[in-house]
Amino acid sequence: MTGLKQAQEEAGGAGHDHIDVGHLVLGLLHEPEALAAKTVEALGVTLGEVREAVTPTLGPATDPPSGVPAFSTQGRKVLELTVREALRLGHNYVGTEHLLLAALTLEGDPAVAALAGLGVTKEPAEREIGRMLDAITRARGKQS
Repeated sequence: MTGLKQAQEEAGGAGHDHIDVGHLVLGLLHEPEALAAKTVEALGVTLGEVREAVTPTLGPATDPPSGVPAFSTQGRKVLELTVREALRLGHNYVGTEHLLLAALTLEGDPAVAALAGLGVTKEPAEREIGRMLDAITRARGKQS
């Protein structure tokens, strides 16, 4: 899935031995043309602002990771919710937009609270994703 490798890189680069919600969110920033990043920007937030807000929520570096960082409990929960979000929306694929919506479900998480502080919350994000997907579908229909 797009964003997971980047989340691993974010965790390793921060000196963390685990992948948490914040690492997953930061991983989405590596795909500026993907729907998650476009959604954040459509909500009036730059990807740089997301990085500035989320990075401090990750906490201090731990021992340098030896190998691939494992997913934290919350990180695993986001992955499970990602598939549920795709199914809930009736999609037959899992994309960055589903990962974003899954993360935004965990309102008590510090990274999600940081996003909320920027105005990025689940309901407006879901509306924007729907709008963008409708536009893509209409554009494809005109090409046929």
